[in-house]
Amino acid sequence: MKAKTKIFITGGTFDKEYNELTGELYFKSSHMYELLELGRCRLDVDIETLMMVDSMEMSKT
Repeated sequence: MKAKTKIFITGGTFDKEYNELTGELYFKSSHMYELLELGRCRLDVDIETLMMVDSMEMSKT
């Protein structure tokens, strides 16, 4: 039996969306499922969202 590949979502560039009215970037949900589908991923994956934070806003705590 093959082990699942675990993917942890932490936010970042791939998951940001652009608000055309305000010009701001924001997080709504992860695009990882769509990216894996578009890439025709055949792996058995388990995706877990830990946080949706921009790397520029991360702190050490």
